[in-house]
Amino acid sequence: MITPQLLLPIADELVVDLFAGGGGASCGIEKAIGRHVDVAVNHSPDAISMHEANHPQTEHFCCDVWEVEPVTVVRGRRVGMLHASPDCTDHSQARGGQPRRVKIRALAWVVHRWVGRLRKRGLGPRVVSLENVEQMLQWAPLVAKRCPKTGRVVRLDGTVAGPGEHTPRSQQFLVPDPKRKGKTWNQFVEGLRRMGGAVQWRKLVAADFGAKTSRERLFMVARFDGAPIVWPEPTHAKNPKKGQRRWGAAAEVIDFSIECPSIFTRERPLADATLRRIARGIRKYVLDSADPFIVPLRGTSTARTSAHSAAEPIGVVSAGGTHHALVAPTLVQTGYGERPGQEPRALDLQAPLGTIMAEGVKHAVAAATLVQFRFDRDGLPLHGPIPTITAGGASKRPGGNNTLGLAVAFMAQHNTGNVGHDMRDAVSTIVGKGCTQGVVECTLSEENEEGALRVAAFLMRYYGQGGQDGDIRDPAPTITTKDRLALVTVTIKGTSYVIVDIGLRMLQPHELYAAQGFPADYIIDRGADGRRFSKSAQVKMCGNSVSPPPMEALIRANYSDLQDVAVAA
Repeated sequence: MITPQLLLPIADELVVDLFAGGGGASCGIEKAIGRHVDVAVNHSPDAISMHEANHPQTEHFCCDVWEVEPVTVVRGRRVGMLHASPDCTDHSQARGGQPRRVKIRALAWVVHRWVGRLRKRGLGPRVVSLENVEQMLQWAPLVAKRCPKTGRVVRLDGTVAGPGEHTPRSQQFLVPDPKRKGKTWNQFVEGLRRMGGAVQWRKLVAADFGAKTSRERLFMVARFDGAPIVWPEPTHAKNPKKGQRRWGAAAEVIDFSIECPSIFTRERPLADATLRRIARGIRKYVLDSADPFIVPLRGTSTARTSAHSAAEPIGVVSAGGTHHALVAPTLVQTGYGERPGQEPRALDLQAPLGTIMAEGVKHAVAAATLVQFRFDRDGLPLHGPIPTITAGGASKRPGGNNTLGLAVAFMAQHNTGNVGHDMRDAVSTIVGKGCTQGVVECTLSEENEEGALRVAAFLMRYYGQGGQDGDIRDPAPTITTKDRLALVTVTIKGTSYVIVDIGLRMLQPHELYAAQGFPADYIIDRGADGRRFSKSAQVKMCGNSVSPPPMEALIRANYSDLQDVAVAA
């Protein structure tokens, strides 16, 4: 709630939140007007219980929205603001080829009921807002799906009706009529206009208003008081202009103190698709990144300090195992497949989180554990052969038994005053008087060798391009000066590291709510009646919620309790 202090009900008008869910829209409205929402309606006992825990001054109705009689609920008081967030699942493209449900798609019509009943008695509303997926603009009548071969009706179970057979509508696999796209949406809008409303709609991106998610939603505003509809100006942008801030990063809401279990020691192996995404993310955002995102670690699995960019100073890091180490995290998309030819879904940790879905967590954080090299020898000529890497990590060459570990840190230049240069740069001019380029060798402690070899083999297998699909103990594929994958080295501010482990965990509910833009003290694990919410229930309510920041901006631009505008009859 906006304040723990109970407020007297002295506002001239009521504020109503239909389909209130766990309270995202109510949060935004409260931030905009400085007080609680008066009425909240939702059919889910869990959602109402969470809403009541966070908005105790609101009057709650746990029932189908059609069961609430508007005039009875308001008790003769005017409604200034009415918001509705009807179920979006049967409009959303995320539903794919599944059948659509008529009842769910029709929920938005309850807005007409409220507006009509209230206006008939001079009780408002002044402002109506609606939030849904952008595909609602294509809202159209449903028709039976037809078999492409026979043209006959497809049933809910996927079977096709026989010749001349009648299939009741309740058993038909219903899909939107492609010939009448947007027809029902236009009827919905025209109905509000006939009741005296001015109606506009736009797509708003939550990240544009400070949320840490790139969630895009359709917002509609209808005004019945003659005042103009105002669309809020974005305060943030992917490429900010003057006066704007850059989009918030997913990393800002991720709790790096939570352990990321190793992907190599899981009881149940990850799916190949997930492993490809992990490898893709490590390659793109760690190995090939000029500025990898790093998190200092203390201990073997938890972060003591907050994450920061590699451009900032690095704390003291030793080579003696992972007692002092870094992690370079990335985000991985889960739960969705890739189209043929599509790159594995690896996400930028410094970009907003993608849309949070109600059906489960679809984002995971993958963390590569890095340890610093020890530098022992000048190394070998670059144009000479790579030493044999044994299963135990020992590399032998003429002249001694030196354990190289896994990697090469940088190239030494012997004919200039320069110390050397990055392995990612091109080889300098090769002169005829002798070898002037050498590879500086770096060693690892024995306790990290096994992990480093395992990581190398994993990345070579799952980021398989140009013959890189293979075990690190097999002959190495062609290695260029630009390719760090085979050696799995990472250079951060001139210091070389090797990846010794990769962890993965799904994002937790409190991280998802933070990305959605809920207040840090929002209660998500229990309800007002003491019920405890499972993680899946918490995620479901988050995915179904309205992101508070864009809601706040929209309401702040269009509604205030202090507006002295007469309600049109």
